Amino acid sequence: MHELILIFTDLYIAEDAASPQSVPALPALSTLVTRGEVQNPGDWRRWVLREVAGRDVLRVPVASISRHASLCEEAGNGTKHDWWLATPVHLDAGLTHVHMSARPVSLSSEEWRTVGAEFNRLFAVDDFHLSTATDVAAFLATSNPIEANTTDPTRVLGQDVEPSLPTGPEGKRLRRLMTGVQMWLHDHPVNQARRQRGEPAVNGFWIWGGGPESEFFSVGPLPRLASADPYLVGLWRLMKGRVDTEAEHFDALVAPDRDRVIVTLECTRSFDLAQRLNEIDRHWMAPVLRALRDGRLKSVALHLNDRLFRVSRFDAFRFWRTRRHWLEAAA
Repeated sequence: MHELILIFTDLYIAEDAASPQSVPALPALSTLVTRGEVQNPGDWRRWVLREVAGRDVLRVPVASISRHASLCEEAGNGTKHDWWLATPVHLDAGLTHVHMSARPVSLSSEEWRTVGAEFNRLFAVDDFHLSTATDVAAFLATSNPIEANTTDPTRVLGQDVEPSLPTGPEGKRLRRLMTGVQMWLHDHPVNQARRQRGEPAVNGFWIWGGGPESEFFSVGPLPRLASADPYLVGLWRLMKGRVDTEAEHFDALVAPDRDRVIVTLECTRSFDLAQRLNEIDRHWMAPVLRALRDGRLKSVALHLNDRLFRVSRFDAFRFWRTRRHWLEAAA
């Protein structure tokens, strides 16, 4: 394999959020990030768009691209829409701040049918319509473009939401919608049933990732994609690229020597984050390090916490570089 690109899609670490003593050591990942060259390209979705389509956009239309990952119903008949993602969240209100829960929440298909139909009755007057949903998000359509800057909710897990609320010329419109949804869901029957089952209430929708429909074209040979991430699958389908099934571990990848392959690694939806990180180190980082050293892999790029670590086969032998804890390099 010529190059393997591993993207941690949902592992974001604030500088003061953790210490090396509070997270797993991950020796293989620590070795890779210590011996590689590091860059700061920012958001991974924007970086991928630059890499494969040669497009650098300030506001990545995550929702409209992700819709191409599956056949989605359209809102209305022949009307052009702006598309946004509505991600269910659990919010805890304190005396002075509102925090998002440390772990993401999701809705079942039956719950989505219930709240989706009711949402569309209540908020149609404001020109908002929920369409096809997965357990982790629904697509939100509006016929009036909204100029607003938003934040991926995985960046807000466990944090005060105020600094990450929508901003920009029409951010207020999205904030007003999010407040209305909170009031509506506060004591909703779906949440009453969730509480009885011991599940966290879904008491808000986080609106993000919006923008108009876009066309993207590959500027060169596309890497092979082994991922189920909706944004990447949608982007590859827009560009007529090859999408392979998601690989559970490095040895499950089958790629010719000349291939570049992109793999995504998801962390936060695991019940036990520490266990998930140890699995990633054991099933991906350790075999990647071995493959670099024995020449089966020419280079690896790790996109982690808005940083890009590039490690070549030569880099893997830089034993004179003192290994640092992966958190110190990534935070």
